Amino acid sequence: MTTPPELEINFAAQVSASIDGLVTELKTERRRKENLAADVAYIEAPPITFAANALPVAAGSGWGPNTGFNWAVQRITISGFGALTDYITVYRGTTTAHAGAGQNALYTFQEAVAGGVATWHPGRTGFILKGQESIAFNGAATVGPFLVSVDVIQLTDANLPYFLL
Repeated sequence: MTTPPELEINFAAQVSASIDGLVTELKTERRRKENLAADVAYIEAPPITFAANALPVAAGSGWGPNTGFNWAVQRITISGFGALTDYITVYRGTTTAHAGAGQNALYTFQEAVAGGVATWHPGRTGFILKGQESIAFNGAATVGPFLVSVDVIQLTDANLPYFLL
């Protein structure tokens, strides 16, 4: 028994359309992943330095994401603790007025060893800076100078919701 030619042609057209649809979906997914890779990246944040007598201090412009971007802070390390009573609190803000406002406080660094290094890992989404936000510091310090190094993941506003999932 032979298959009528019109059924063979119809079947071939359906298979071809299905394959074309799958290829389109694969290309779209690849493009989405390429865009995501371009829009989400680890960047090297500039180090921050300040003297003990300069507290409170705001890292200021240039230390934080530009408009349209966000930073997911992954690690903050502070060195320069000179006495066991030294402590530095990190705040979200852009000016020294934000360094001291309790609602902006995020973490307090204190080291049990003079000359030691203190590190905070806020987690993947524990400390997000939005465009034009920065970081500020306040505390009680006797020696210094303090050096702050930070690891951040930068992502666009469009990708922030997906990053937070």
